[in-house]
Amino acid sequence: MKTNRQIFSSFLGAHAGEEVRRVFTSASLRTCFETEPGADLTDVDLANETVLAGLAGVAVERLRPVRDGFRRLAQAIKADDADARALRAKAALESAPLLIGSQYLIHGLCGSWNNETRYAMAALRIHAADVGVGQPAASRIQRYQELLRQHGLADAGEDLLRAGADPRISDGAFNFASTLVVLGHFPESMMAQALGANLYLRHCGLLPSFEFIADDEPSAGQFLDLRRDPAGGSDDLAALAETAVREFLVDAGQSGRDSVRQGYLWARWQAETMSQALLEVLERWLDPREAARHLISRRRLDACQYHDKTRLNKVPMKPLLEVDDSLAFLDHLAASTYVRAGKPESSPLLTSLISPRGKMFRIFSRDDISILQRWIAALPYADAPLQSAAYQLWKDDGRLVGAIREDIEAPVLVTHLTPRQAYPRLLRTELTPAEESYSAHYVTRWLARAARGVANGRCPLPEQWAPDVLRQWLQRQHEASNQALEQDEELPSREEVVADILSLAPLTMIDGAWLAGFAHPAVASTAYGSRLFETLFDELGNGIEAQNHPVIYRHLLKAIHGELPATADPGYANAACFNDENFELPVFWLSISRYSQTYCPEILGLNLAMELSGVGGGYRRTHKALVAYGYPTMFVDLHNSIDNISTGHTAWAAASLDAYLSVFPRSDRDEMWARVRTGFVALNPPREQTMLDKFREKVRTLL
Repeated sequence: MKTNRQIFSSFLGAHAGEEVRRVFTSASLRTCFETEPGADLTDVDLANETVLAGLAGVAVERLRPVRDGFRRLAQAIKADDADARALRAKAALESAPLLIGSQYLIHGLCGSWNNETRYAMAALRIHAADVGVGQPAASRIQRYQELLRQHGLADAGEDLLRAGADPRISDGAFNFASTLVVLGHFPESMMAQALGANLYLRHCGLLPSFEFIADDEPSAGQFLDLRRDPAGGSDDLAALAETAVREFLVDAGQSGRDSVRQGYLWARWQAETMSQALLEVLERWLDPREAARHLISRRRLDACQYHDKTRLNKVPMKPLLEVDDSLAFLDHLAASTYVRAGKPESSPLLTSLISPRGKMFRIFSRDDISILQRWIAALPYADAPLQSAAYQLWKDDGRLVGAIREDIEAPVLVTHLTPRQAYPRLLRTELTPAEESYSAHYVTRWLARAARGVANGRCPLPEQWAPDVLRQWLQRQHEASNQALEQDEELPSREEVVADILSLAPLTMIDGAWLAGFAHPAVASTAYGSRLFETLFDELGNGIEAQNHPVIYRHLLKAIHGELPATADPGYANAACFNDENFELPVFWLSISRYSQTYCPEILGLNLAMELSGVGGGYRRTHKALVAYGYPTMFVDLHNSIDNISTGHTAWAAASLDAYLSVFPRSDRDEMWARVRTGFVALNPPREQTMLDKFREKVRTLL
């Protein structure tokens, strides 16, 4: 990768984290933050609530000169609809990388390793608002795609995550955005810088370029303003970003304060630089020739293949295209019979040539046609354009490329760890290559056991999937669970209750971990992923401490056992109250969550099994036992409600499955459903076969 554009394009996928951390290290990435101008925050107490909130006004004021420039530009194009459409479309296209990058910055800041911390919960609430809080196609990125379509940029709006491949976007538009994307994949070692950068972006709210885009469409301001909930909610995302910073700094020390400040200053410098550069491009874009010369420059090499004999005003066309001189080409085109100066509606270039029977039908996109219409409408021009093309003004700064590590590590052998040893390591996001290999192999082995269980008839799911089958099946399972409770059962002893609660602690303290991959911006608001993200968001209390499931379970643990270390503390996994086998399923959750796309069908099946596991009889039975011995019941009561099969997590699990499977043809659907069934059994697969088990199985096959 040699450009910021390439880096940006390479790391937008849901599984990009491992590769990002092979290409960059946190140490190499820090070099991008070390030379930013501005020492004016050196004496600012970032842990002070009043001081921190006051920085928002400073950020907005610093942007005032460039904002005024955008406002003057908006005033200049009010009288000309064609200019207004062209410049706002250009601004929307050039700002797309920044919008995307801003959504990648904090997606991993709340993980299994810090899910009880207040700063992580505040960051999660911001991210949830950004991705639509469980509503499909409601993320800031998807709303921006619709904005691009409204500006006639349908091909750009088709999939915004392919923006890096769009040659209409300046190289410089990826300078800030690419680093935001990469930074988002270092949520532990670069946490402070990410929190600082996020705080600045939320303080700015509606950046000057976004204000310019939304000038004639006020409703767009709701999702372009990074301080506001794009869905219209009441949360002040800047206030939440301030909370995240303050809570993080409680235990961060001076180095943490310096790093937050560094991230804030870096983002400020990048945003100010970007805003000024884009304004200069747009001011030049007022001249219709700038867009036209960019179009010719982009398309000339392709056109060379088809115009050996074509002439423009008696001059052979191919030699004109072979030389990168779009102004000279436009002069010849303007003087040719294909163009009627000032009359695009009667110019053959835009009528007969591109009609369904014309030689150039579908050669130009809608955006291309708009560019040529505007250029022809303004012919003839009174003066010569500037020699330096506007599209060449905003260049790649090369900073992030300079941070690429020189010693990219080769794949390593799997490290040998017991699940108990692996647990505190896999809670983390930034794993070593050996730990990555361990998690991948662990998933493979675990799913092989689950597949064996399916083959042996241990999966209660229907043999085949069809619309509405799951809903009916869930209803039957729910009824059976509650009927079983109605039978008189002897309560377990106090010791048995305590043992069960302790044995589930390594699992429950990472509640929702199997869905962690669906917090990624690329999948969190998809038709099948949106409910999975909302389930994860619920498990973590919607970012509210009193509702956070691990926090609630810790209260239960304290009541029955006493204080335990933080989940990520090595002392937690080493606690004598746990058995080795208590860590086997948690390690599977932590491992498979890293591969949300590779194992999507299996995770969907696992999610259904998990959400259904205690609903009805199971949770009610546990409730009775807890009440009998005077222990808190909030955890089981909450889950019996929130996991219900009508409108709760179990219903969402089935809906996500239906949404996922419905897009596949029948042949593929059957294969996917088989994998879903494997995932369902993976919640409780058969034990690994011993040599004796394998021998007996071999004998049975021979008989």
